[in-house]
Amino acid sequence: MIGYISGTIVYSDSQKSIVLTAQGVGYEIHTATPMVPNRDTALYISHIIREQSQDLYGFESADDKKFFEMLLDVNGIGPKSAFSLVSHLGIQQIISAITFENVDILKSAPGVGKKSAEQMILSLKDKITKLEVGLSTKEKPVKSGAKVQNDNLLDAHMVKETLAACQNLGFKDVDVLPMIQKHLLSGAAARPEDLVKLILKELR
Repeated sequence: MIGYISGTIVYSDSQKSIVLTAQGVGYEIHTATPMVPNRDTALYISHIIREQSQDLYGFESADDKKFFEMLLDVNGIGPKSAFSLVSHLGIQQIISAITFENVDILKSAPGVGKKSAEQMILSLKDKITKLEVGLSTKEKPVKSGAKVQNDNLLDAHMVKETLAACQNLGFKDVDVLPMIQKHLLSGAAARPEDLVKLILKELR
């Protein structure tokens, strides 16, 4: 199995890149965004082998690769959907959406429908507190290798109340949730109404 590739980018578009290694082998890899040709790169690889094909999915971090592979264990989530989730939302936003059962954010990723989003929440909600990636309300964002504790996860009540208030004002969850995370981590708000005020200042 291929787990890591380094080399020079010889071609790239919005979906795939070809990386030429020092051994003279060019690997075609699924990448989230176009990469600049003739530059060196190094990617963590998830090697998906099927009966009729083999595909390489490239990630900038080992955490992204690990999370992508965990998503593949969810019924109804294939490599394309999992890659779309990690590429468009990022690990932290997926974790928050699952923790607070926010289907709308999950299905905002291309190729992810309501049923798949609901299945992700059902399958992964109990698992994400054991991941070695995540966010803490008492510390700065935890680094890879630091486990997330249940009592340190973002306050569910605060998040749900703030999201509901922002929805009533016409704002989308996918735009608001990163701001909620930022202000909770900074300790700038103690009540949902305080969070809403801070968010409105940024959005207006």
